[in-house]
Amino acid sequence: MRPGLVVGAVPRLVAALALVACASGKTSERSDEDVPHRARGGDPFGAAADFKPVAFHVDVKGHGRPVVMIPGLGCPGEVWDDVVAHLGDDYESHVLTLAGFAGQDAIDEPLSAAVRRDLTRYIRSRQLRDPIIVGHSMGGFIAYWIASYHPELVGPVIVVDAGPALSGDLDEAKALRARWKYADDDEFAAGMRAAFMSMTSVARKMAPVANAVVRSDRRAIGDAIYEMMTTDLTDKVKDITAPVLVIAADGGFQGRIRAQIETIPDHVMIVVPHARHFVWYDDPDGFFKALDKFLDDHPAK
Repeated sequence: MRPGLVVGAVPRLVAALALVACASGKTSERSDEDVPHRARGGDPFGAAADFKPVAFHVDVKGHGRPVVMIPGLGCPGEVWDDVVAHLGDDYESHVLTLAGFAGQDAIDEPLSAAVRRDLTRYIRSRQLRDPIIVGHSMGGFIAYWIASYHPELVGPVIVVDAGPALSGDLDEAKALRARWKYADDDEFAAGMRAAFMSMTSVARKMAPVANAVVRSDRRAIGDAIYEMMTTDLTDKVKDITAPVLVIAADGGFQGRIRAQIETIPDHVMIVVPHARHFVWYDDPDGFFKALDKFLDDHPAK
């Protein structure tokens, strides 16, 4: 293993996972024309009742008000287990694990855009009415994306420690993609474990998550970071019509998130004191207090 690779990569990976840096870099927004399915003709966001997503695997638990939970980069859907348990059987939880992450097969297209497309089709095919969208980190980025481009489809949106853009220029994006895409087994495993274990103070909760992340496709990890760094949604979040709650970690990126989301018409941001990136692991009481109040304030229609 080259010692400098893992040590130098961890801070940048943490920043990339956090998705909270300001949008000062030269970034570009991907259009729907970049989605390969458009070439097949018809509406790429329409779906038949038997639609099967390729961009994510989904587990459904409970019955009642629908909620879609999108985890962050590399993470398994199991990161949401405590949240699913807290919501209980009055909610129908659709828990995603994204393609290429935590042992899932990778796909050959930009992942965040593909998840937005497939999730739009999934919501329509399952006839989910005003589903609550919950996203953490990369999942929060996707939540902003679907809520701004398809505002009629979603109910309340809850974003955990994420903003709608990453900073960094094209050269940095290429370098980060290559760093993880071409890492050897030891470099990848050590780098992922070091990065993820630093994102919470509760090691026993993070250990199985980190083990699952290491099972991710490293090309999918690198490509996903590149896609997020070259996609800027800051100018689009003003089109979100749903109420939005942002629950942020207690770190140095609070101001940057706040600035990026200021144009969302109906939003509130809460910073959980002393919490790291996996906020609900570090302070479950504070996290669930914010979650419950937001859902009480925005009941099912």
